[in-house]
Amino acid sequence: MKKKGHAKTRLKIFIFIFVLALCLVFLLFAPFFNIKSIKVEGSSRYTAEKIIETSGIMIGENGFRKLRLDPEAILELRLLDSEEKIGQLPYVKSCTVKIVFPDSIIIHITEREPAAYIVYFDNYLTVDAQGYVLEAGNSEPPQGLKEIRGIDFKKYTIGGQLEESEISLIITGVEIINTINNSDKTTDIKLADVLDWVDVISENNAILSLDNRIIVRFNPKDKLQYTIDFTKEIFFKKISTKETGRIEFSGNQNPSFIPD
Repeated sequence: MKKKGHAKTRLKIFIFIFVLALCLVFLLFAPFFNIKSIKVEGSSRYTAEKIIETSGIMIGENGFRKLRLDPEAILELRLLDSEEKIGQLPYVKSCTVKIVFPDSIIIHITEREPAAYIVYFDNYLTVDAQGYVLEAGNSEPPQGLKEIRGIDFKKYTIGGQLEESEISLIITGVEIINTINNSDKTTDIKLADVLDWVDVISENNAILSLDNRIIVRFNPKDKLQYTIDFTKEIFFKKISTKETGRIEFSGNQNPSFIPD
């Protein structure tokens, strides 16, 4: 009886595997599953044509043949090889490439946002808030972005993170710039218009240059919003347009302007 039971079990397993194999062959070779449309979402830096070309996916081919033998790929119908190819584009932070049963592909892109630029020899490196290099050029600074100084690194690659760099300093620099931009949204006076650069010496020590004549030294981890708002008040209302000097924020003492 036991032998008969084992034989039935083996037969059931064989039938299951055979049916599964037939389904797999059907998926891989039936023209019904050939890709008829590819949709790209979330990309503003690259055209849909560029994204599709980079993905390596073509209309008319069978998308199921491009699936890896990987649980994530099979269960979610994701084309992981195409995701990796698209992910090499500098402005692409992440992407998913999925088969929409039975014959469509949807590509969803999440982009990196340019946050500042860093001067490296004769090049201007556009970086995001995590220190990924989005562009490099030697003609002129990227329009609308501010310079962050004090960032040491060994080398860079377009689309990669600055190598051997203290990324926390970039994050702090971007936080300072963003705080200035947010403060400017609520008033008519715009500190960003006179901001020359941000120098992040350490996480607790930073310098701003305003209008190439006023230096502001402060701790970016201590009441940053207050520091920016107070700096605006002093710069635009207490200092003449011809004065030079520095504004010091130190510990619990009141901020002070020290003329040259």
